[in-house]
Amino acid sequence: MHFDKEAAESFNKCLEQGIRIYPVPLSNGTYKAKAKVKIIVDYGLRQVESKEIYTQDDKLTDKILELYKIIAKRI
Repeated sequence: MHFDKEAAESFNKCLEQGIRIYPVPLSNGTYKAKAKVKIIVDYGLRQVESKEIYTQDDKLTDKILELYKIIAKRI
């Protein structure tokens, strides 16, 4: 998945509603390894944390874009 027109529109629609999605590290990481992260969906007054743990790679970016698209469709 990549940042296409649908992703951009979903991203903008969510931001207009005050919804942000971002990763939060579970640790500082190590010298050679990036920290594992959880995804936070921030609705402004309420934050929802993912149950899954992700590595910082393309799958993380794909999941965040997927969440923006899902949430934008519900708005």
